[in-house]
Amino acid sequence: MPNLRAIAIGVFFAWIFIDGIAVFRLRTGAAENRDKASMKVLMVANMLTWWFCIAWSFRATGAMDRPELQWLGLGLLALGIAIRSTAIVQLGRFHTPNVAILGDHQLLETGLYRHVRHPSYLGALVAFVGFGLALGNWISLAAVVVVMPATYLFRMHEEDAALLAAFGDSYRAYCQRTKRLIPWIY
Repeated sequence: MPNLRAIAIGVFFAWIFIDGIAVFRLRTGAAENRDKASMKVLMVANMLTWWFCIAWSFRATGAMDRPELQWLGLGLLALGIAIRSTAIVQLGRFHTPNVAILGDHQLLETGLYRHVRHPSYLGALVAFVGFGLALGNWISLAAVVVVMPATYLFRMHEEDAALLAAFGDSYRAYCQRTKRLIPWIY
């Protein structure tokens, strides 16, 4: 039986490394930056949560002893990575690590963005839940399920405010047609 926790940790950090390169290649200047604090909150919360989850997963307290759930977690991790990567590619140069509106910014309403306004965050959250499951510890999973959505909701709030300020009625209409994070639900 393979060590599913080790596989999850390896896949997770490979993804974080590649995702970081893809996302931080397009950091915008201060003049365009509308990110008040969400990038810092997201980065700190992410790192602290990841390290807590990994460290806790080696403890007996909360151990799942359910390899089928760990396999499900690896599948969700892969699905989340695929969703996030697709969203980043579809948004192209408008996807930046900080909340920013470029001078020629366009509102994307096709691909994944036809169904949800924040598909890259949806992908990240699915991947994090998968990671929590794949670690094989209920406490690690609980930490991911509590902390990550809270930080991403804060981030989405800042991003929605910036997009509303930039696009006005067209963004309001887009919000009426799409869900924020989960297709047809929320």
